[in-house]
Amino acid sequence: MKIWKSEEKKDDKIIAYFNQTIYKGNPVPGETDNCIFELQMQKIPNGFFSIPLHYISQINLTDGKEYIEVLFKGSTEHLKIKDSKIRNEIFDYFKENIPGAVYSIDKYSKLRTGKKNLVAMLVVIILSVWSLYYATGMEAGNEYDVSGGHYNSIAGIILLIASLGVTKIILISGSLLVIIIIAFIRKIKNPRLLNAYRLGRGKIRYSLYISKKR
Repeated sequence: MKIWKSEEKKDDKIIAYFNQTIYKGNPVPGETDNCIFELQMQKIPNGFFSIPLHYISQINLTDGKEYIEVLFKGSTEHLKIKDSKIRNEIFDYFKENIPGAVYSIDKYSKLRTGKKNLVAMLVVIILSVWSLYYATGMEAGNEYDVSGGHYNSIAGIILLIASLGVTKIILISGSLLVIIIIAFIRKIKNPRLLNAYRLGRGKIRYSLYISKKR
């Protein structure tokens, strides 16, 4: 049996592993120690969530995420722990004590690490070009009318942005692109790494694949 306790806000207050089952619970303030005592007596407190090992297909620990992800029966549960050392400790315990576990490392490339920033950059560019097209037309005296339909509702938003004028659109979109580019460069140059495993640059996911043959 192994039990972890946390007082951190938004953490799961108790995470435990015994009898080939992972347990998590968030008792009301003042009841944590009583729940731990019940667990030590191998009695499951009310309100605790349990995941038997034979349900679990995979356990993931991903750099930069404040939880351990447990995949089971087509569903997902997060064991929320802010402290990276405790996250690593729990994952290491699973790695060493879950029978039939196959351990692997999925190292993210720089492109995969900064993918969200690239998508944001593309969206800003598309909206800016679209808005500038209308803004230029408006300043030339053209009038636009949009009515009905999902597409036209989006075009209506673009027209609203276009009404700001070419100069303001360039300033706003330029500022957003600079912020996104800086964030992208920082992310791929200085990725956050796990405390337990420092295996070079890039985002890293550590996985346990649980064998069903025991």
